[in-house]
Amino acid sequence: MRPWSITTAGVLVLFLALQFLIPARLVIGGMGAAGRPSVAVGILLAFLWVVSAIRRRQLPHGRQPIRWAVGLFVAVQVIGNVVGYDRLPTLGQASAAARWLLVVAAIAGVTLAVAEGVRTRRELDRVLGALVLFAAAMSVVGILQFSGLVDPVDYIRIPGLSYNSAALGVAERGEGIPRVAGTANHYIEFGVALALVLPVALHYALFSTGQARWWRWLCVGLIALAIPLSVSRSAIVTVAVAMLVLSTVWPWRMRYNALVISVVSIAVFHVVNRGVLGTIKALFTNVENDPSVTARIERTTIVMELWHERPVFGWGAGMVTPEEFLLLDNQIYGFMLAGGMLAVLAFLVLLLIPYLVGRSVRLRGSDEETRHLGQALAATMPAALAASGTFDSFAFATFVGLLCVLIGATGALWRLDGITPSRPLQDAAPGDRYVATPLTANVRERVRRAWTDPHPGRIVRRGADG
Repeated sequence: MRPWSITTAGVLVLFLALQFLIPARLVIGGMGAAGRPSVAVGILLAFLWVVSAIRRRQLPHGRQPIRWAVGLFVAVQVIGNVVGYDRLPTLGQASAAARWLLVVAAIAGVTLAVAEGVRTRRELDRVLGALVLFAAAMSVVGILQFSGLVDPVDYIRIPGLSYNSAALGVAERGEGIPRVAGTANHYIEFGVALALVLPVALHYALFSTGQARWWRWLCVGLIALAIPLSVSRSAIVTVAVAMLVLSTVWPWRMRYNALVISVVSIAVFHVVNRGVLGTIKALFTNVENDPSVTARIERTTIVMELWHERPVFGWGAGMVTPEEFLLLDNQIYGFMLAGGMLAVLAFLVLLLIPYLVGRSVRLRGSDEETRHLGQALAATMPAALAASGTFDSFAFATFVGLLCVLIGATGALWRLDGITPSRPLQDAAPGDRYVATPLTANVRERVRRAWTDPHPGRIVRRGADG
């Protein structure tokens, strides 16, 4: 038994509670976004992982792809930090870089704690179940804000913590349509975070039984209801990508049922909340007149000019601040400027490896539920990438913490199910309702049948090399 992992699942649940239940702007004084209590927990987990790594037999045996992805990301950020200091940054840039290194340590700690510290499948389900529950709680906060009845954020006060900026409050978009942020730091972050949790919430609702079934579906409903209340293009793009990737494993009947339910739900939402969907539609159909879109396009020229000056290593990890450079609203651009193409590559690898790991679980998982969870986790990776192209996602701690848990969960599921490349692709069993047989498995079966002699004793011609 690994001593450091005895309470890992409990610490991760605490981390998620701090992420979703405490307002994002409520921090330890003087540290900015890096002063969130959840960041402190992430740094603690990083320390415990390092202690476990240097002791014998404290970490799980065997390969762990997520460890390499995290290692590459951290290494590139450290290199970028050194390069940034070599060009003699300003005091403000140096301070921002120091805070960014704290966030990087927390990213590594949380991700590796989930990937290598969760001991059993039951613990992993508890952690992900807590994620869904806390996301639903944040959805309730957003729904109450939208209704105008009460804003729970106004009543949350915690000794030792203070607001690093004024509470966000309820804003308006379009023709007086309210947009809310729940406990997140921004309206976009609120919608995107919930959109990333939705596939996981849907998975547990589909496979729940008994008394847990009703509240799991309630969580799905609350999360789905709250996403459009952010009135955010990024949130809609994120949920569309995530659900599209998830639905690729469903049988056609399941896809049809999901489509019908979605259409009916959207119609009901439109009747109950007049104007919200129309405003969201206008965000896509009227982009040429949207100042936020035109400003992003105009900044592209400046971004390219700055990048060409330092294309490989960038200007310094964490040192590209809005105050001393420009507001990017695009995390991919942020990595390009701060760490050059090395940082962009490390970021893509950080999302690509868990996607491939999740897909491997989907193809080779031991049972239908495991395969579906693998696909649900994999679906969040391209969705997170799409969202990162529409806002500066790593500047928001709720998004980053959530992404760490999702990345780590793919590694934990892969490890706990004992997935290996040699394990054959799993066909759908007769009773499976939510996961179809992989297309590649059908192709391989056709090839096998074509090359197998159905009549023993008959000579089969296999061509010149056969």
